[in-house]
Amino acid sequence: MSKPLKKLVFGNQDSSNSSPPRHTHQFSKIRSVWNNTHYPDFGIERLFRLFLVWSKIFFPGVYIEYLTHGSSIYKRKIAGEFYVIFKTLVPFLMLYFSLWSYQGLFFLNIYLLVETFLHIFHKIFLPEHDHGKMANRSIILVLFNFAEVIASFGVIYSVGNYFNQPIQSWVDALYFSLVTGVTIGYGDFYPINQEGKVMVMMQILSTIAFLFLFFNFFGPRSSERLSHQENPK
Repeated sequence: MSKPLKKLVFGNQDSSNSSPPRHTHQFSKIRSVWNNTHYPDFGIERLFRLFLVWSKIFFPGVYIEYLTHGSSIYKRKIAGEFYVIFKTLVPFLMLYFSLWSYQGLFFLNIYLLVETFLHIFHKIFLPEHDHGKMANRSIILVLFNFAEVIASFGVIYSVGNYFNQPIQSWVDALYFSLVTGVTIGYGDFYPINQEGKVMVMMQILSTIAFLFLFFNFFGPRSSERLSHQENPK
């Protein structure tokens, strides 16, 4: 096995690993993952982590962070929040004004949805959670991400004839997406073709990803809170 391929699969297992620093720039994080600086991984986990860390360079979020890197941490966070709000508003506005038939907007919705999916897995496998004073902010942003996913799938459902009855309004699209996203499923709407079933399965998988993220986020916070109670200063 050649040296580059060996490093791709096995990484640098002789490196001294430590906890990843918070607020690391994406390009520094790519170098960190490649050199196993903070992530002692190998094999399929390493390949998946490399895919995630590289994939973000194809989306605007990392460049918004880069353009604001000279500002204070709070200004960088605010810029990121505006972008998250923008991404959340796009599918909701498309639904409300029935704009899903515009091809450019539809593909923009898909593009932003893919970025959010990758962002969620990025938070799971390359965690930088704020367990201190910004913890509540992180939870709120995850809820915005979830709302975006619900509305984005509502846009997708509005485009074709995937269900036992047609989507009559933006309320129908949002309603079906929400009950699917929270895995309730009342049975009044259900997919009747392969395309609809695939989309529903993808949305349910996104819900599972959010659950993993919440457990990944709340688990350390619960441990920290318990440790603080047992060893108060």
